[in-house]
Amino acid sequence: MSSYIHHELILFFQSVTMGVVLLLCYSFLIAFRRVIPHHPGAIAAEDIIYWIFAGLVVFVRIYATNQGILRSFVFLGLLLGAILGNAALRPLFVEICERILEVPVWFVKKIIKVLLFLGKRCKISMSNSAKKREVRRNQKTQMKRGRQFGEIRKKEQRKENRI
Repeated sequence: MSSYIHHELILFFQSVTMGVVLLLCYSFLIAFRRVIPHHPGAIAAEDIIYWIFAGLVVFVRIYATNQGILRSFVFLGLLLGAILGNAALRPLFVEICERILEVPVWFVKKIIKVLLFLGKRCKISMSNSAKKREVRRNQKTQMKRGRQFGEIRKKEQRKENRI
């Protein structure tokens, strides 16, 4: 087998591998979206970034391995790799990625829950202490008013006693 055919055969298998890798990268993005729900605008932005990244990777790889010469078997290899990866690896890969990504999301949710509980608890205790302060203020004003009324009553009783 000539070295030229050997080089093109290696390039074909590299393009199949690259097709599988690009499909698995997109599958990771899908798993990430399943774990953390996204707004449709964010999904569109992620897709655009992914496809720009994928196009640059393919371009750089073709330029580096084949001096930028476009060959149809490279694109067929990419397509074949994506089809094989979709049939063999994608369902298992997405499931594994979801389970791995759920762990930090679970921790973050747990921490947020604890912080919100502490915040509500602190708010409750603050409102209880505020209520106690309000009751004390009311008691003091009632005591002052009671003293004032008591002094008024005493003055009235003195006037009555004089008469």
